Amino acid sequence: MTHEKQVPNIHTGELEHLNDNFVQLYIDKLDLIIEMTGENPTAVKVFVWLLKHMDKRNALVVSQEALAEAMGMHRTTIFRSINYLKEKKAVDIVKSGSTNIYAVNAQIAWKSNANGKNFALFDAAVYIAESEQEGPLFSTDLVGHAIKKPAKSLKSLRTKKQQDDESRP
Repeated sequence: MTHEKQVPNIHTGELEHLNDNFVQLYIDKLDLIIEMTGENPTAVKVFVWLLKHMDKRNALVVSQEALAEAMGMHRTTIFRSINYLKEKKAVDIVKSGSTNIYAVNAQIAWKSNANGKNFALFDAAVYIAESEQEGPLFSTDLVGHAIKKPAKSLKSLRTKKQQDDESRP
């Protein structure tokens, strides 16, 4: 069973599958979410933030520093919250070198159609905090943007002409 809706493309008339704007929560796991909310509400905030930002395969590449910055929390709070979520089997962490890939348990929540739940292919969304960047990747300055120069006053033009005349022999 797929969890998609088909919408006709207004340009081509072909049916397209859409499901970008939701996360499925499974009813049999809502008791776990209620339990976690009572035991560790901060961890549930982190969990919901991960749900919001994960890709369609339930994965997100993000550092704990970026999570802390995005959520206005201390890195230690994030660390403890993630450990709690791992203990509850709500998330798992897959390592790629020193990079953390957070994977939300697909038996609790899922962001795509049910057909993809059996695959472990990651094309994860990556969240990088502003503090982790050395600078923007691309300049956003306008190229060739005309900026009107201030008009010189007649007085400054005369003064310049007089200075030129005086400097001549």
